[in-house]
Amino acid sequence: MFEQVNPANRDPAEIARLREDYDSFDSNKDGLMEYEEFVRFLEALAAGMSVAECRLGFNEIDTDHDGVIEFNEFCEWWGAP
Repeated sequence: MFEQVNPANRDPAEIARLREDYDSFDSNKDGLMEYEEFVRFLEALAAGMSVAECRLGFNEIDTDHDGVIEFNEFCEWWGAP
């Protein structure tokens, strides 16, 4: 599990950049990152993760286990040590 990161304590420019990154992979523009969109994000980062690793990462980031990564979950994950 990762440490909670309070977006209010982050640099507004960083939040704006994260929002831009998040939105650019939200291909259906529903404001959520589905698993397939997350995989495309990882591919763009050249993460080189297996399918099992992608699924594990997705499930860890989706802290409320609703099957999508909301922006706040994405921010918390990105800021995790």
